[in-house]
Amino acid sequence: MNLEQILLELDRLIRTSGITTCALLPPNHDICLRMRQIPFIISQSLTPMQTMLTFVEKVVYMLYRSNTSFALEAYTGFLQSLFELSGEIEKETLSWIVYSDDERKYNAPVVAMMMRHEMIPLEEYDIQLAKNIRKAHQDVVAQYAVELLSLCLLSPAPITLLEDHALTLAALREMESPPSSVILLLDELRRLLETPYQGIEKNGIDCMEIRMMLAEWARLCQYSITRQGVYREIARKALRLAKGKEGQSFFFRLCTETCVDQFLSFKTLSSSFQKRAMHLTDAYAKLVAYMVRMVNQDGEEEQIAIASRALSVVILVLTQHHETRHMNFNQKAFMRILSSLYAEMAKIKNLSLNAGILGAYCDTLYMLQPNNYPGFAFSWLQLISHRTFMPQLLAGNDSQARWMICQKLVLGLLKFLGPLLDRNVLQKATRQFYRGTLRFLVVLLHDFPEFLSEHYMIFVQVIPHSCIQLRNIVLSAFPRVMHLPDPFTPDLRMDQLVEFKQDPQLVTTYSDVLKEDFQLAIGEYVKDQNEAFFTVALDHITSDRPDIIRAFVLYIGSKSATNDGPIEENPAIIAYKRLLTELPPEGCYTLLNAIADHLRYPNNHTYIFSKGLLHLFATQTEDMKEQITRVLLERLIVNRPHPWGLLATFIGLIKSPGFWDHAFIRCAPDIERLFDNVSRYINHTS
Repeated sequence: MNLEQILLELDRLIRTSGITTCALLPPNHDICLRMRQIPFIISQSLTPMQTMLTFVEKVVYMLYRSNTSFALEAYTGFLQSLFELSGEIEKETLSWIVYSDDERKYNAPVVAMMMRHEMIPLEEYDIQLAKNIRKAHQDVVAQYAVELLSLCLLSPAPITLLEDHALTLAALREMESPPSSVILLLDELRRLLETPYQGIEKNGIDCMEIRMMLAEWARLCQYSITRQGVYREIARKALRLAKGKEGQSFFFRLCTETCVDQFLSFKTLSSSFQKRAMHLTDAYAKLVAYMVRMVNQDGEEEQIAIASRALSVVILVLTQHHETRHMNFNQKAFMRILSSLYAEMAKIKNLSLNAGILGAYCDTLYMLQPNNYPGFAFSWLQLISHRTFMPQLLAGNDSQARWMICQKLVLGLLKFLGPLLDRNVLQKATRQFYRGTLRFLVVLLHDFPEFLSEHYMIFVQVIPHSCIQLRNIVLSAFPRVMHLPDPFTPDLRMDQLVEFKQDPQLVTTYSDVLKEDFQLAIGEYVKDQNEAFFTVALDHITSDRPDIIRAFVLYIGSKSATNDGPIEENPAIIAYKRLLTELPPEGCYTLLNAIADHLRYPNNHTYIFSKGLLHLFATQTEDMKEQITRVLLERLIVNRPHPWGLLATFIGLIKSPGFWDHAFIRCAPDIERLFDNVSRYINHTS
């Protein structure tokens, strides 16, 4: 049986199969068998390329004479598989469909089906079709364009987007005496665009005009040769179309929802559709940046206001999708919009304007923190840790104000992550989010250690005790100008180091945790060490409020750090001893962990807390010594980094007389092996 007979047999099978769609076609059906047989026969011919070209022409002929949706789908899919065998034949066939003047090619169902299979270059086809419409006496082409756009845009399952036919629509709108079908199509498209916004104050804005302008802008952004003057002119046009401050919010909403709809419409299709969606989003962000540049009235204040409106609209659209789609919420589109908006607006060369835009962007991220929008958590983490954002925030001139903004963002991240990590079984998503957070904090530790060092107390308050490595990363930060001494140095004397006489830089407040009268009582106790203080302290300190215990430990420790007397007479150490006898076991564990949180780089606090912890170990009961050892050891058996003060304190602990004679070290073979390994490691390093 030759190729022509097989093709006739294939055509008969398609016409008589009774199948409505290729999705219902079983893989062993005769139609599939014939389609798989044909390429093999072609490859066996003496002139396979010429045979393929002749056969493809016949398939195209069969495609154009198809009169059922199944035949269209079957022949289009078959043609696509043949194109994969020869790029030259694909190029020649598509050249006829796109560029030729043959009126026989104007078959709307066929071209629409080929567009559905992503076989036709949409942008080039749009250019050529618009050219043919503008030619004199081309009513046939205009009618064909109407049929094609109706199939592609107005069907229940749209095949393409309005932006894919921007030039064709522009050509139809420019016709001097358009046929009634053209007018009907344009009216139907306008109604389709305006239906979602019925009952919303649009301030006289034409949705069709905005979409056409956005499509024109997106096309221009594809070409690097586009002049700045063209960009500025279209940006001015956008400001006019937005009709002032009142209409800008709706303008931004329409553009934002257009970008999001593209992501949602084609999220399951090929990468080419994904690239188009991302390009439109990037082009919209560039348009907003140029609109900010082109504002003439009210100066920088209005420029920042426009940027804030664009960002606020993204929050509102994201909120609507987050609340209505629930588990089906797609965060990718919003992450792309926000990152592109910031990247484009950051290119504006104006320091004060950049500062205002950065502030608006930070407010946006703070509003979108994971506790408010858990479905956006991964994208939010990626946005705050982006290489173009975090350095701007932490390395700017107004460092303290920006550091406070960054502190709020990091605190929002840790508050969201903490409860997830306290669960017995961690979900896969939680593990991934934890790894991302870990990497983000490692970058901060490496590039901006002063930020973590000064804000450590605020961060460790919200990190669960089970997240030891996360806590160690925060506590390992130290100023870059400092050179840390080797903690393994034999006979290391902390009191001889100059750094231990310096107070650390830290940002914290006790007003939210410790009541004012309690702070006054602590101050009086440090001065006179009145025993009545402990009655007041135990009224305020309870095991179910670990934040109060942590704040108390640091506050009384910092107040007593300047005391030059023996460690056993230090007011803070006396208070810790008393609390360890009064608090239940969980309260004691929290207290010891709070002390260990301040074993950081060499400073006055590290000195007093390290010396105090060693004194507590020497003077407490066997059970309390085991607790102290546990608190230090569980922070050391995790992966690096380890805080300098933690290492130095633990080395001092195991070198203390009689340490290896305690029963808890030999209580179980696993514990004994653990201590032996730690001892060998320290001795080897020393």
